[in-house]
Formats: sequence, structure tokens, C-alpha cells
Amino acid sequence: MPVTLTVANHDAQEWHSPRVPTTEQLLRGSCPEEYLQTRRVIQSSFDQQTLRDNHISASKHGFVRAVYHAYSQHHHLTLRPEDVWFSILSQLSFFINAHAEEVRSFFVAHEGKKELTVYGSGTIETADFGELAMNMTREIEKNVVDPELRTWIMPAFSATTPSDRVVAAVLMMGGLQKYFEYTMVLRCGIPSVTLLGQRDDWSTMLAKLDRIPQLGAEPATFAQLLRPVLERFVASFDSPALPEVKDFWARCAHRYSGRSGPDYLSGWITAFCFWDADGRSLHHRGQRGCELDGVEFHLVDTKDIPSGFASVPVNVNNNGVMYDTKMVAGMVGIQATPNGQVGGPAVQSERPCLDSIQPVSGWWMYELMGGPKTDSEKRPVKCEEGAKCKDDAKWHRIMETPWRVEDSKA
Repeated sequence: MPVTLTVANHDAQEWHSPRVPTTEQLLRGSCPEEYLQTRRVIQSSFDQQTLRDNHISASKHGFVRAVYHAYSQHHHLTLRPEDVWFSILSQLSFFINAHAEEVRSFFVAHEGKKELTVYGSGTIETADFGELAMNMTREIEKNVVDPELRTWIMPAFSATTPSDRVVAAVLMMGGLQKYFEYTMVLRCGIPSVTLLGQRDDWSTMLAKLDRIPQLGAEPATFAQLLRPVLERFVASFDSPALPEVKDFWARCAHRYSGRSGPDYLSGWITAFCFWDADGRSLHHRGQRGCELDGVEFHLVDTKDIPSGFASVPVNVNNNGVMYDTKMVAGMVGIQATPNGQVGGPAVQSERPCLDSIQPVSGWWMYELMGGPKTDSEKRPVKCEEGAKCKDDAKWHRIMETPWRVEDSKA
């Protein structure tokens, strides 16, 4: 539990430094050099409500100057473990950046600066940049010599808040900025994903991938792309709250504008766009999209996104009348439902917001243009060898092979 010490026997004095009313003014007073470079504040842990409800004054070093003012101007002082730890981290950041090459081998094995990228949903106005900073520390963790460095830096004290963790994340990024370049990619995101069925359904599908490589080199690459995707579908049942799982869904699809050129679809969804309808591979290693477990996903020109259905001709013998037909089946629609409702009808009486969608599969059989065959056009049907035709008058001899028109209702 907290402890309070009585250090001096005199009364505390009132604090007279002014309260800052806006996050912009707090930035200007606390970080004036940074403020001079500021076009606008995009996001901050200091929202207007916090600044209205609390008397917060600007300070270039909140910990050191608070201790100094408390001592010299007689104020009670309250400290958190995070206050001291962040002050230590900021000092180390100055040292590391000033001696980056001297201590490089202590932190990284690569030369120069390595670009690290994290993905988030939303726009620059709506994205959670605190969460993105946390995700960036996980990318740093994968690329430093000491895998325990992130754990050592991140505070885990008894009263550590989410905002504290973001502060530590940015301090970590700042301390290692001579070794890494940081990129945050924002993409339109999915508010929620519902996976129907049972976990075993998805793990069974994952196991089915083992047969695909038997078909050749291209199918083997196709299966290689699918595997990390389906593994994360299964992981979504096991650990739906894990940042890595949420990041997977945030990386599902993105559209890159080619300006005057083509637009491209990126994300792991391109694994399901491996071939076009003519069986030509769309997988080009030179056009890299996202990456999962070292597997690189390709970009697909949005004009080349293949269809999700297959069609097959079927000859129908309708009691002696032949029909040329086709069957079509696959992913052929998108169903919209209101308020996250899954698989149910959209209630029209209250004009609901159709805010949820799911793919729809189905099939058709259709008759080809031209209609059924006339008697003279009827396609002869070959009798099975040794079978007795019911009406010998309907026998035809074509290329010395016995044929008959089937008129049985069997």
C-alpha cells in the first residue's frame, strides 16, 4: 500500500502555476521545440475532459521539476513508480542516440536503419495510435538482440495504466530510433468478425491443405499462402483478444491506389486470388504485399480479382428429350443484416441499419440458349454393351456403333 512520510515540520504552500486548458497549450508549454514543428495535434492522452477536471501545468520535466518545486516552494509531493522509471528511460534514450554506433551491437545485429511497419484500422482521425505504438514495440522485440528488452522496458507496476504503457512504448521507440524507422499503416478496418461453426471445423479445413501440394509446384505455393491464414482462423477461437490475432484481421485487405496506373489489392486475402479463371497464376513475387510467418503475399490488380464460382456443362436427358445445361456454384453474393445479426433476415419494418455483411454461397442450373432438341436433332444415346433396346425402331447406326434415343422414365 502507499506510504506517506513527514519530511519537514512546516505547512504546505499553494501551487500557483497556471492550469493549461488545451492539449495544444500543454504541448507548447512542455515541449516548445516540438510545438514549433506542429501543424496540428492528431491524438493525445490529454483529452479536453481530463484537462477540465484536473489542474495540470506545463513542465519540460514533470518529475525533476515537481521534486524541485516541492522542495523549494513547500508543496506536498506524490510520486508513482512510473514517474521515476520514465525519467530513467528518457535519460537512457539521450545516451543511446548520442552513442548509437558504440552500443549498436548491444541492441541490434543489422547495419543502418531497418523499417518496421505496423497496421491499424481507421483513419488518421480515428485510429488508436497508442495501440499502434504498443504493436511497434512487439516488432522491435522481434528485431533486437535481447528478446527480453521489451519486457525490461515496459512498466508492469501495481498501478500501471494503459496510458503508461503507451508512454513507455514511445520512449522505447525513441531510444532505438537510430536503428529503426517506424511506419504505421492505416487501413479501413472491420469492426468485428464472427467465425461461425466450431473450432474443429476450422482446424479440419487446415488439415485439408496437406493434399494440395501433391498437384504440383503452383498448388504447393497456394497451400503455403493459405496455411498461415487458416492457422490464424483457428487462433481466433483460442485467443481472440491477443493483439497478434487482431492485427491479423487488420491486415486482411487494403487497396493501394496507383494514381494514374492500376489499383492493387493487398493483404492476406490475396491468397484466395492465386489463379485467374483461365488457370494463370496471379502470384508475382516481385509485387509484395503483407507477410505472415515469413510468407509473402502478392498484390493483385483490382481488375484481375477472379470470380468465386465455377461452372460446368451438364447434359440432361429428360425422358428422351436432350437439354444442354450448365450448373454454376460458388461464392455469389453478400448478405446484409442489421446490428451484427448473423444469418437472419433484415427486419424492414423499422428501417434498420444494415451494418453487418457475410458472404453467400449458392448454385444454379440453367438451360443454354437454343432450347430442347427436336426429334431430328436429338442426340443419340449409346446403349450399354449387351443391353436390349426397348424399341428397335429407334436404333441408329453411327460409325457402326449402336445408338438409341433413351425414352425410359427410369
